Amino acid sequence: MTTRKILHWAPRVTGVLYAVFISLFALDVWGTGASFWEELAAFLIHLLPVYLILIALFVAWWNSWLGGILFIFLATLFSLLFGWRDPVTLLLLALPPTVTGLLFMADGCISKAELRPRM
Repeated sequence: MTTRKILHWAPRVTGVLYAVFISLFALDVWGTGASFWEELAAFLIHLLPVYLILIALFVAWWNSWLGGILFIFLATLFSLLFGWRDPVTLLLLALPPTVTGLLFMADGCISKAELRPRM
């Protein structure tokens, strides 16, 4: 496998894994003693960060540069909303999308460089 292929697939795989990781936090709404519909509504609301990650991943799949910017924006947003009190939480919530965003941006730069005609 070439470095180019690794750089192409690494941000996509890390984006999907990060969405799965964040979705695990939504499972804590089940078994709270509320009705099924209240728990379902809470579950869907707790999945809101995952929806944002999947939207960014969808955009990044077609436009690496813009998707990279979106992932870095999500890292900033998650840091401000959830991770500003605890450094470990900050690392868990902000580091993976930052790395994913930078990998998407690097992939976009290499893709543009390959499209330029050589002299």
